[in-house]
Amino acid sequence: MEPLQGGINNQVFRCEAAGHKFVLKGYAAHRTGEHDRFKAELEFLNYARVVAPEFVPQLLGSDAASRCLVLESLEGDGFQEGTNPSEDDIDCAANFLRCLNGDLELAKRHVKGSAADGFLRLTEHLQNIEQRISKMSAEHLPADFRAKADGLINCVWRELYYLQESTVQLIAKGNCKDVLDPINRCVSPSDFGFHNAIRTPQGIRFFDFEFSGWDDPVKVVADFDLQPRVPLRSRARVLSKALTQWSKGLEERYDVLFPILKLKWACIILALLNPDRYAQITALDDGQASEQLVRGKLELAQSYLT
Repeated sequence: MEPLQGGINNQVFRCEAAGHKFVLKGYAAHRTGEHDRFKAELEFLNYARVVAPEFVPQLLGSDAASRCLVLESLEGDGFQEGTNPSEDDIDCAANFLRCLNGDLELAKRHVKGSAADGFLRLTEHLQNIEQRISKMSAEHLPADFRAKADGLINCVWRELYYLQESTVQLIAKGNCKDVLDPINRCVSPSDFGFHNAIRTPQGIRFFDFEFSGWDDPVKVVADFDLQPRVPLRSRARVLSKALTQWSKGLEERYDVLFPILKLKWACIILALLNPDRYAQITALDDGQASEQLVRGKLELAQSYLT
């Protein structure tokens, strides 16, 4: 068993037995009121193997009591951070999304839950950002970074106040609707992007669907562009063509939701300003968060705020 990078909330191992390779993924205990990562990924993979098996690893087994999945081991090359995916790569992602949403009645029979942060209201996204910022502090960081971190906290607060005011005004004037009609939701892989993809001999395969479920298609398209590890340089809007739910109203919604989600991504990058999250991150590094990590996160968040 070879441990792979699994993040804070799960453990992942590449295993080999009798010449066969597979991946074992275990999930932390589910807490009431939170998105169930194990259930979401299990539902999604069971559905994807019906409508899009060529885009995902094969689900080989599951154990609900142990909260673990056994998955096909994908062999190939990942997309390195900062690389620029080709138009063919983006078309592949669009085809994956198209397959997932080609038969919504079938999707409803397989996928029951909402995606993580799958809010239907624009104002819910703003409330989520406010909750994230309210947990931020610089006091637990190394002293050399506290001034810059405090400046970024003030910056995200200012941006939030601006977006709250402008969004409320747009809704009041009838320029956009706060709530998305649930009938327009789509099935989302969530955390969707080439940071969670491998180029195999059979084609690009996507993985990590623990945040998946029903979601606002505008959020799916915007998040695909905004994720920081393999950014799309504002080309992700092409994904909208893969969604039959997309309409002029959703095009207008994109213009409103995109800057909100951009601020949310800045907050996600600044997760280490949450003392509890910082403790989890440092625990993965034997209690030592390197200065390079902190500096990199602060600089990346700054780029999302300019």
